[in-house]
Amino acid sequence: MMRTALGTLAAVTALGIGLATPAVAAPVPVTALNCDGDTYKCTANLKFGDDRWKADWSVNVFHPAARAGERAVAAPVPATGLTCDGDTGTCQANLTFGDGKWKARWSARVFHSAAAAGERAVAAPVPVTALACDGDTYKCTANLKFGDGKWKAEWAATIFHQA
Repeated sequence: MMRTALGTLAAVTALGIGLATPAVAAPVPVTALNCDGDTYKCTANLKFGDDRWKADWSVNVFHPAARAGERAVAAPVPATGLTCDGDTGTCQANLTFGDGKWKARWSARVFHSAAAAGERAVAAPVPVTALACDGDTYKCTANLKFGDGKWKAEWAATIFHQA
């Protein structure tokens, strides 16, 4: 219930309705990343203010070798090994759960921060070197370890404060 209320408040704030209190004002570092197979969301803890600010986004939680009907991850678990892929337009995190083969995957816009029009995106999954989320744009951005180091992945996220 509290998550729903906070998500609604974030949506109202994003639309400029009601409260004047701003969300996170600029990209800030992510201190922890967890993904949840019950809600199919990943949540990032943000290094901002009282450290109770969070960002979350919808993900596909799966096991690469899961059998038909097998249940997904049942609670928030730490995510590691974050990679992004310009060919598929997705980011993927390894989840610290069970046999270690559980994953979370979500859509992301993969781009070069100084790319020329028509330039090709990152060509394969590559490691993420930094992850930041922005309460003004309601997006998270990952810096990718690829080429000249200016490649990024970006996706929409709900930014909220956990009371």
